[in-house]
Amino acid sequence: MLFPFPLVLIVALGPCPPWLPGLRANPGAGSAVPSPCEAPTAIGQAAQNEVVPAAVAIPDTALLVDLAAAAAPHDEHGGHIHGQTLHFSHPILGESPSPDTKLRLGGIRGSGDEGDATTLFLEAEYAFDPAFSIGLDVPYTFLDPDGGPSEDALDNVGVVFKFANFAFADRGLLLGYGIEFGLPTGDEDAGIGSDHLFELAPFLDFGYMAGNLETVGFATFGIPTHQRGSEESETELESSLSFLYHVNESVAPLLEFDSQGVLSGDEDDLWIVNVSPGVKLAPFADKSVKLGLSVGWPLTDDEEFETRVAASLFCHL
Repeated sequence: MLFPFPLVLIVALGPCPPWLPGLRANPGAGSAVPSPCEAPTAIGQAAQNEVVPAAVAIPDTALLVDLAAAAAPHDEHGGHIHGQTLHFSHPILGESPSPDTKLRLGGIRGSGDEGDATTLFLEAEYAFDPAFSIGLDVPYTFLDPDGGPSEDALDNVGVVFKFANFAFADRGLLLGYGIEFGLPTGDEDAGIGSDHLFELAPFLDFGYMAGNLETVGFATFGIPTHQRGSEESETELESSLSFLYHVNESVAPLLEFDSQGVLSGDEDDLWIVNVSPGVKLAPFADKSVKLGLSVGWPLTDDEEFETRVAASLFCHL
């Protein structure tokens, strides 16, 4: 994770650099110190007429700038600053606030007293601009309840529009917002998702960089629509907070908190909070490919699982 690259100042040698037209030395009013850009004296003219030895020839300044930029350290698709934009590493459970172009293949398995639930998912995101991207989330869920038949089906597919604001990028802060549309692609007979509800999920997010530490937070409001008959509308609030530290370009441990609660409906007193320590690795020569693994537990009496394991493979394009 990097803050603004070092500023390289290259001063071309010579008595009057062509890129400093009109420069005048002015150490003080009435000063008699001559300006380097004034007409040369006879001695100065003779010095200028001397041949510069090849051993001290002035290097190409554009080449030096290119070499300085290439030598600046960087983390391929890790947390860093590009000019006035910020790019954050992707948490394992949550999302990154910075728009990106990537593919992500992952799985989450939760185990509890009532059985196990496993969701495999494919995410694709395309950034049309550093400040805007569109994403697609396609999950497939397997249910293995205790004392009952196993079920599996396509879950609710999500389409995400993400926006970022870089007004405070020079301070390491990114503010963002967007909306996700949940499509009714589930199978209610199997107890997986919904086959008729459309969900609107506006969200707010932020990311903050301080040294090698990245802090990312999200808050998402789930608003179901297209209810049938007397079906009650349950609005939900989901939030996440993650802390990721770049040890080096290949290892980044992180700690994630996620929560969900019902704001209105039959279970409006339900509130669940979980914690998940994990690690992201870049074990290949191509650092744009990363692996993530975490293990989680509930912190509240209300719970969806007793233990949860999550794994992801990230490929930034």
